[in-house]
Amino acid sequence: MAVNILPTTIFADWAEDGTDITLPIASLPELTDAEADAVTGDSRAVMFALVDQMESAFNDIIEADRPTKMSITKNADIAVGGGEVVRNYTFSFYLTPATVEVSDEPTPA
Repeated sequence: MAVNILPTTIFADWAEDGTDITLPIASLPELTDAEADAVTGDSRAVMFALVDQMESAFNDIIEADRPTKMSITKNADIAVGGGEVVRNYTFSFYLTPATVEVSDEPTPA
């Protein structure tokens, strides 16, 4: 199977015009319009929604179709008391050192 690493694989409503990228708030299930507000929002909520969507969409890809030179994992929530939990995400990327670019995936046989 072919590796599909298009931005639309992770963010279905991704759009770009060569200068800007656009991602509707509705594309991030964990994010509300209030949290994304440029004046009164919470950047932590934005970052969490982005990371959670990336992990979820990446792991929804059939394993044979996932990139081999990157991975995203999420641990089980860890209770820390006071009704709170901690969730850790791990991102791994193979890089080309000279350019610090993401390494190419192998060509399918």
